[in-house]
Amino acid sequence: MRKNLALAGLFVLVSTVGSAQTYVANPSKVEFIPSADHSVTLPDGSPMVTYYEFRIYIEGAAAPMQVTNLGKPAPGTDGVVRAEILTVIGSLPLSPTTQYRATVAAIGPTGVGESTPSNPFGHVSGPKTPGSVSVKQ
Repeated sequence: MRKNLALAGLFVLVSTVGSAQTYVANPSKVEFIPSADHSVTLPDGSPMVTYYEFRIYIEGAAAPMQVTNLGKPAPGTDGVVRAEILTVIGSLPLSPTTQYRATVAAIGPTGVGESTPSNPFGHVSGPKTPGSVSVKQ
């Protein structure tokens, strides 16, 4: 099986504030440049890339904690595929004390090509509610 499906290294999780190289808290979008083989067909007429997988890893882990089939979305006019993060990860609760990274893999009949890991991201919530309060004289 061929393992060299080309997949561009650009992979970004976007929030209202953030950049490709910095930690993104509460990301809202996933972006990636599709494989160079996105539109290539094999001699038998079948597509080189059948679908993409979005893989979420706990920082430093070797195996993904979640894999989501993205299908084969069409890139935008700028060549970038974009999706809302909730559409991609669903109701997966991201721990507020854990840092994550993600990859996108191009899957096809001749092999798998996986992107480089994304920038770090995670869920950040406000502080826990204080205990009860009372006002005294």
